[in-house]
This record gives sequence, structure tokens and C-alpha cells, in this order.
Amino acid sequence: MSESLEPLTRLMRTLQERAESRPAGSYTTKLLDGGPEKIGKKILEEAHELIEAASEEGDAGREHFVYEAGDLIYHALVLLAWKGVDLDEVAAELARREGTSGLVEKANRPKKNS
Repeated sequence: MSESLEPLTRLMRTLQERAESRPAGSYTTKLLDGGPEKIGKKILEEAHELIEAASEEGDAGREHFVYEAGDLIYHALVLLAWKGVDLDEVAAELARREGTSGLVEKANRPKKNS
């Protein structure tokens, strides 16, 4: 894995540990205890903030965008930890899709029962 992605791996490991131990006073523990509803609400909030930051210009706008991207990724990783899914599983899924058109991949997905 790229050296620059090591912080993501370390963060995922920390979140997995927190999901198991649920240390008191931890923001991550509060999110995990709230389950997908609370974590999902934060993901939606952070996604909205990231989209807003994308419109900002200049170095400060770029810096704010990167900050919001970090928030969104953190909260997505918390949900992965809650679900017991490792970042390597997501990487494997992305590798499986590599070289496949997004439109083709979407068309080949199993249909959901309504």
C-alpha cells in the first residue's frame, strides 16, 4: 500500500479497536453506540459540507475541501468498523471493478427486491 495511505490503515485499525473496546469518553464510541442511524446522519452532513467546500476557490478553499474530505472519510470508516468490514475488503472490491465502466458495472448489479 502506498506510504501516503498508511494513515488510513492506522485509522481503520484504531476504529476497529474502538468498535471492540468502546472506550468511555471517545467520540468514536458515541458514534458506534448510535449505530448506522447516527453514523449515517454524520456521513450525510459531512458529504453536504464537502460538496459546499468544492465550490470555494483559492488555496483556502482547497484546504477547506481537503479538511471536509477527511471528515467524510473518517465517518465512512467508522461505519465500516461498526459493520465489521475492513478497508482491505473495500480495496478488493474496487480492484475487482477496476477497468470496468461504471455504467457496465451498475447494469450488471443484481436487482434489489422492492
